[in-house]
Amino acid sequence: MERYTEPAKEIPVYGRYDVVVSGGGCAGFTAAVASARAGAKTLIIEQFPFFGGTATASLMATIVGIRNQVKPDDLQVCKGIGEELILNMIAAGGAEHSRNAYESVKRSDTKGDLSYNYAFDTEVFKKVALDMAVEAGCEILFHTYFSDVIMEGNRVTGIIVENKSGRQAIFAHTVIDATGDGDVAARAGAPFWQTKEDEAPRLDDCLMYKISGFEPDTKLSGCLFKDNMVLWGPSSGKHNGADAKTLSDMEIQTRRAVFGHFEALKKERPDLKNAHIVDTGVLLGIRQTRFIKGLYTLTGQDVLEGAAFPDSVAMGANPVIRYYGYRRFLTHEGYEIPYRCLVPIQTDGLLVAGRCMSSDQIAYESWRAMAHVLNIGEAAGTAAALCAQTNAQPRNLDVALLRQRLVENGAEIGQGRTAPAGVYRT
Repeated sequence: MERYTEPAKEIPVYGRYDVVVSGGGCAGFTAAVASARAGAKTLIIEQFPFFGGTATASLMATIVGIRNQVKPDDLQVCKGIGEELILNMIAAGGAEHSRNAYESVKRSDTKGDLSYNYAFDTEVFKKVALDMAVEAGCEILFHTYFSDVIMEGNRVTGIIVENKSGRQAIFAHTVIDATGDGDVAARAGAPFWQTKEDEAPRLDDCLMYKISGFEPDTKLSGCLFKDNMVLWGPSSGKHNGADAKTLSDMEIQTRRAVFGHFEALKKERPDLKNAHIVDTGVLLGIRQTRFIKGLYTLTGQDVLEGAAFPDSVAMGANPVIRYYGYRRFLTHEGYEIPYRCLVPIQTDGLLVAGRCMSSDQIAYESWRAMAHVLNIGEAAGTAAALCAQTNAQPRNLDVALLRQRLVENGAEIGQGRTAPAGVYRT
């Protein structure tokens, strides 16, 4: 590859913060809210002018994994800020128990008694999430891209961003990588792994699109909310979504195929004869790219056995969706997610949150559910705030204090269940 040497130059410092969150998807949003509510001076940057990431930009308009989809489902594993988001959307008339995409028991839709899954209006999600972030005291920079890291030895001390104001430096005690692709961690030199295109199994990416005008009794595998339904559109296959050229090529391929995809579906379904496409995701639905190597790697065995950990900071309960060639449901209330999965193995000043967390493929296919990502983000934000307030590095944080704060704030980290015998990990 041809190289160009960029001349050195001084750039302005935008600000100095306790916590900077890179990425405003589900994990980044809850991380920023948690950090700000904990009293930390918090900045969140996001490329779009709204929060939600895959939930909104990619039109993945259903939150799943709030509790086990099948019995035993007695424990609601998504609480805290994630539960608050869902309840706020319900109150605004923007979310309801999903009737089409997944078959699950409807509960009372009240605090502590949410159903497994909720379809939602993506515009209501954007509004509710923004309100929560502003009211928490988060400083927000939209239309802003992460560009590079600022390092002192092996410690991340800030990030470089690009936006309409140019190239700027932002310093922080702790940075949270909520980019989904692990961009910050990768630039910092943190080890990661990524499934290659020719390896299987791997989750495919696709472009989601929203339709309207279908018959009231239409049954499709989609995210149905009132008179709109989001469908899984053309697949881009097993590509590297962390590569700019590949990502652009796949966006072009899937966008050119959307209307043909729907026309083919309409030919098979008379109940769609008057239906039409009303929206497409502004971003291809990327399911997996980099996994950052953490102090602990969550495994498929942990998920299937319902593992418990002394440093648990979140829980998951979603089935493993593809690895075994079928939807493998859990036979327990849920498994715990250790704090060590959020801490890169050799990089200080940094936490990861969202789908780049340390995990193997089997485990990922469960905890990737949006409800779990909301939980993980809250844990990362609370931890980052505590790191700044106690002048600790993430790997040296008092995890007992972190767990105490999470429970006090209403999160579920395993305190509400009796773990299956013989599954306690150290």
